[in-house]
Amino acid sequence: MKANPNTLKPGPFSSRSKILLLILASTLLLANIVLLKETRALTKTYSDQQNQATWFLFHLYKELSELVDEAQRLNESMMNINSTELQYELAWSRFDLLINNKEADSFLSREEVRVYFDSLFVKFQQLEPILVEAKTGSSVAANQFSRATQSLYIEMLDYVTQNFRVASPLYKQQQKSAYELLQAQYTLLGIFVLTVAMLTYFYQRESKFHKALALSDPLTNLANRSALFIDLHHKEETNTPFSLLLLDLNGFKTINDTMGHQAGDIALIDIAERLSHMALDDFSVYRIGGDEFAVIINTARQTAIEEARHHINAVFEKPIHYSEQNCSLSTSLGVACYPQDADNIDFLINLADKRMYKMKFQR
Repeated sequence: MKANPNTLKPGPFSSRSKILLLILASTLLLANIVLLKETRALTKTYSDQQNQATWFLFHLYKELSELVDEAQRLNESMMNINSTELQYELAWSRFDLLINNKEADSFLSREEVRVYFDSLFVKFQQLEPILVEAKTGSSVAANQFSRATQSLYIEMLDYVTQNFRVASPLYKQQQKSAYELLQAQYTLLGIFVLTVAMLTYFYQRESKFHKALALSDPLTNLANRSALFIDLHHKEETNTPFSLLLLDLNGFKTINDTMGHQAGDIALIDIAERLSHMALDDFSVYRIGGDEFAVIINTARQTAIEEARHHINAVFEKPIHYSEQNCSLSTSLGVACYPQDADNIDFLINLADKRMYKMKFQR
């Protein structure tokens, strides 16, 4: 038989991939911040018009635009709830000035205009319960508030552009730029969220990989001593009957001394493979250190224990082949049953260990 000791496996994802994703996520976050600043700067370039109507609309538009910005930040982080709430109150006051200030009477003299802005104000007021829910920490409400605010903002912008003919070539260009910036923000935000999700997935997989690595023996790929204790304590907590069989290899030191440590490693790998493929039901195999192994069978019935003994001893009937040489091994077994022999894991292991060494010294 030819076998090589298993080497440490690399993680499921390379460090380079994770670093590139981190750089991408950081770049996207910075790009979003820059675009938010550009959008805000663009809204500030709109100049006052020649009449009071445009003045009121301009300030309402400005407050709604900043509310959209704050709502997007709230959607990204619940830490921005206070600034969003403040901006909502500012936008509310602008609506109130537009609808109730006498200076706006001429602007609202057309019935359809007053009806439109009254209904728009009602829609705006309906955002308040969503914002209150977002204050409780609800990310769903924050997302809903961001989308609803954006929808309200675009609706008003379209109405003013179509009905008040302030859509000069410069204004149209500014509107187009604002829309493109908004679309770019959504695109970058989507890519950013996807990147963060990928990073989260990568690190979750890495965490599972390293946890599995910490609980496995690198030479034989069997579960190790730590995994054994975790499984034993779990069975103790759930009060599950089981039998613990501890194995110590007889003749292993002779192989190491006469044929070398590589031959010893191959012998351990071969024995681990044979133990893993025994014709038993519902059992687990562990390498707990050196030439010591453990087998757990999930029953304390004596017939099942005797069957396990038979299969374990059968594992050692066939010699180990190394470099055209044969070498034989045998095992000393110690068995302890939970909860019959002991209802404490430490006592149980100690009892199985003593029985194993008693058998070893009787040989």
